[in-house]
Amino acid sequence: MLLSFPHMGNIHFPLTRVCQVLDIPYLLPSPPGPKALALGQELAPEGSCLPFLLVLGNMREALDQGADTILMLGGSGPCRFGYFVYLADKLLKDAGYEFQMLIVDKGHHLENYTFLKKEREIKLSQIISAVQYGWELLNCQDMVERMEREYFPAVCEPLKFKEELAYYRKRIEEACSRTDLKSLRKEMVENLENTPRRPVESVLRIGLVGDIYTMLEPQANQHIEEYLLSKGICIYKDMAVTKWIPNVFLPWRKSKYKRHLLKESYPYLCNSVGGFGLESVASTCKLGKNEVDGIIQLFPLGCMPEIVARSALNKICKEERLPVMSITMDQHQSMTGFQTRLEAFLDLVQNKKEAPSAS
Repeated sequence: MLLSFPHMGNIHFPLTRVCQVLDIPYLLPSPPGPKALALGQELAPEGSCLPFLLVLGNMREALDQGADTILMLGGSGPCRFGYFVYLADKLLKDAGYEFQMLIVDKGHHLENYTFLKKEREIKLSQIISAVQYGWELLNCQDMVERMEREYFPAVCEPLKFKEELAYYRKRIEEACSRTDLKSLRKEMVENLENTPRRPVESVLRIGLVGDIYTMLEPQANQHIEEYLLSKGICIYKDMAVTKWIPNVFLPWRKSKYKRHLLKESYPYLCNSVGGFGLESVASTCKLGKNEVDGIIQLFPLGCMPEIVARSALNKICKEERLPVMSITMDQHQSMTGFQTRLEAFLDLVQNKKEAPSAS
């Protein structure tokens, strides 16, 4: 058995650590890029979205390198992400690849456990312990990334803050237990949140909303966070794997989560439209109240839930006087054209932010 899994942001880090704890041999494909895109395009149907092309390419690369088991999130519509695993499984097997697909979704847990027990003689208690450890790793990782996005452009001593971030990232990598990670997360919050920062009026703040893969995977969003941080812009986004997974896979949280989103998105969207459309509208309403100066929506070309959400975002833009820009991402997106659109939007937001003081 040689396990592999496609990239999505930094989720590969806790997954590799879980494999190490359980002594499962694993193979990590290279980060999504031109290679994954080319491999995915060769097998994918015409009109496939960019996230699917990159995920399929990652899977194919891993199989070409010797992997025989693929781990992937499953689901059901109306978002096409829920069908990625099933379509990828068919396309790859039709192309002659032989492998076992482990689908992380309700209805597959017993099947997955039976397979792992047979292949590696892993006990259920070991899996639970390893997953809890990996989950805490992911929580710590999300915390560091959030603080870098929101605080770094505004801190009074950026070099010192950067050193602290590097220090905590190293400690996260070295932490060997869930207990250590919990205390480390508490320490990070206490130390980093109290870092002296300039007033919010002096820093441009941009909110990011949209499809989860496009939001989390740099190759799918033209490394937008890196670009915005280089411009000294604070970034706010609610989308995170640690927030999404519990509300999808834990039945007792789903209804409460949806009610919260509907309350936040009212009156611009009054029902779920599939995918992350409701999350995009709810986050825009929440962030637009007092946290950001403008919103950027990112989603793959042809993503229907986000197209519906874009209509609501346009209404929010007009009624709340909140600058909003929607960008569709595909494999033909030019970095130059992308940055040109961003610069024009950021200039507009900056001018609007400065307008009251100029009058």
